[in-house]
Amino acid sequence: MTAVAKSRVGLDMLRSGVAFRAIQTDSRSRSHPLLLLRYRGNGLEQTRFGISTGRRLGSAVVRNRQRRRLRSILRDLAPRLSPGWDVLLVLRPAAANASQAELEPAVAGLMRAAGLIAAP
Repeated sequence: MTAVAKSRVGLDMLRSGVAFRAIQTDSRSRSHPLLLLRYRGNGLEQTRFGISTGRRLGSAVVRNRQRRRLRSILRDLAPRLSPGWDVLLVLRPAAANASQAELEPAVAGLMRAAGLIAAP
């Protein structure tokens, strides 16, 4: 079984615990008060994404809302990303009440700082 699934939204999403542990143990990171970005090269032609929302973020409703927002942001950023990366976004408790308008510059800024997308 593969550690990646093509989500309904058109992104390659990391799904398995093995894939998440690989990023957490062997990766570089950038941080922001709302989230943490972990990334590592995967040697493939596509960039794959994982989203982690712990229970400290809030109820299931809050966690799912924030995951939907992040997937929307990633769909918008995906064409500008260079291929060949595994990216894990970990939402921090401060992101529980963040709007998509607040999350978008945070995600884009972290990806720019990591060198995953070019500056505009």
